[in-house]
Amino acid sequence: MSEVIPVVLFAYRRADLLRRALASLRANDVPLIYAFSDGPRDAEVAAEVAEVRAELRAVDWTRIEIAEASVNLGVATAELQGIEGVLEHHEMAVMVEEDLEFGPGTYDFICAGLRHYRNDSLAMGVTAWNHPRLTPAGVTQPYFTGRMSGLMWGTWKRAWSGMLEATALKRLQECRAKGIDPSRYGDDLLHAPADDEAKGMWDLRFNLHMLARDGLFLFPALSMVRHTGYDARATNSPDGTGWTDVVSMPPNLAEVRWPAVLEHPGSAAPWRTAMNAPRRTWLSRIKRRFDRWRKR
Repeated sequence: MSEVIPVVLFAYRRADLLRRALASLRANDVPLIYAFSDGPRDAEVAAEVAEVRAELRAVDWTRIEIAEASVNLGVATAELQGIEGVLEHHEMAVMVEEDLEFGPGTYDFICAGLRHYRNDSLAMGVTAWNHPRLTPAGVTQPYFTGRMSGLMWGTWKRAWSGMLEATALKRLQECRAKGIDPSRYGDDLLHAPADDEAKGMWDLRFNLHMLARDGLFLFPALSMVRHTGYDARATNSPDGTGWTDVVSMPPNLAEVRWPAVLEHPGSAAPWRTAMNAPRRTWLSRIKRRFDRWRKR
């Protein structure tokens, strides 16, 4: 199994944002990209999909493997199949979408986290994204929580194993049987079975998959990722007003103190506050950001 940690890149119709994501990957000296280009949903976006594929084919600064779907798979199927396929050949991988931008060193931070915790079964993922409203007070170093983030994140083959073998409902039942209350991190996790089945919100299923295995997710103290996809082409997040990313440069890896895989005691409450915010408030936009994975 290859020791190279690849980037798994998902793209659909926004070539302008993809160019920025690709520039970020180039600045990070990424050695290998697996790019998955979903097929057009209808004729109206066919030209945009073709432009995205032209951008991917033009990459000549690193090794890239491109998979172009002949039909529209939808974001859930495209991402689940893509991650599953890559992790058949690699122990670890980093996932990126076309509307994410980050500074040099971000890839190295995630890879360092993946290598540090590669043999710790309780560690289930590493992200480079965060937001001040979700960060426990006083945090200055990476920390673990029971909530995942799909905004530039990495995981291991061992952590992903079994993800496609059970429904969100089964994972929720497993959590309850073990006395785990997913609603500590937001009531949307309790709705995951319906949302996963009807809307393809696989990220919530992975979160339950993680919790059912007593797993935790590593977050940085400061975010390194900017979500650039708040525009009219986005299905669920056309307006990012009030949820502006606060982006910092990656930390000096020599100064990072990698914590034991124990949940930070103040990490659950901010998630619950954000995810349970009343509808039509800016706090609810973070939920819609996770919802946008279900469709384009």
